[in-house]
Amino acid sequence: MINRSPFHILTLVLTLLICIATLGSTILAQDSDGENVKSLGEILNQKTEDYGSNGKPLTSAIMANNYFKTCTDNKNLAFDKEETEILCGCNAAKMSELLSVQEFKDLEKDNKQGKEARGRSLAYAYAPCMKHVIEKKVKHDCYVANQLNDIIAGKKTLCKCVVDRYKYFLDQNASYIIMKAVQYDPMTLNPLEDYFKETNYRSQHNHFIKQCRFQFFYDRDNKKH
Repeated sequence: MINRSPFHILTLVLTLLICIATLGSTILAQDSDGENVKSLGEILNQKTEDYGSNGKPLTSAIMANNYFKTCTDNKNLAFDKEETEILCGCNAAKMSELLSVQEFKDLEKDNKQGKEARGRSLAYAYAPCMKHVIEKKVKHDCYVANQLNDIIAGKKTLCKCVVDRYKYFLDQNASYIIMKAVQYDPMTLNPLEDYFKETNYRSQHNHFIKQCRFQFFYDRDNKKH
């Protein structure tokens, strides 16, 4: 057994007191510098995702803003940046009025609640927004279509015809386009991305160009002077 003299014991006690005092001073210094000093429980239990709320109580508006940021940050192979912002912005605005905070959280869940939340979102938020991005994309694709390289004057009128026909087509087939995309990917929140990458869109677009091209030349050649 090691024999401890009173001097050794006193030295040990003083050393411990100095260490505790130093640690306390460090903590106070950190706190006075504005550092957030958290307990172990707070560190272990802190949420890794606050949906951009910055500590505020979550609301549907906050969740919609977070959705918009996530939606626009995701790489989209079908739309350019402006088209993506149009679709994401419209969808987020409608979702903020439609979904509860919990339903927003359920959107990415592969369960019954997630399926129901995605269904509501696609039917009542996404579907009405499709026409806005359709108009811009179809118009752009019309202007650069090889079938219209020989037309300079009048291309604006012809492409408006294509856009109008496609918007009507979409009104009649939106539910089918969404349903088909969901069958392919049950977790999708952007059915148009899948649709625009398919040959169905290109073939339908070419079909409307042919129709409008015929109408354009017919109207021009039969125009009364």
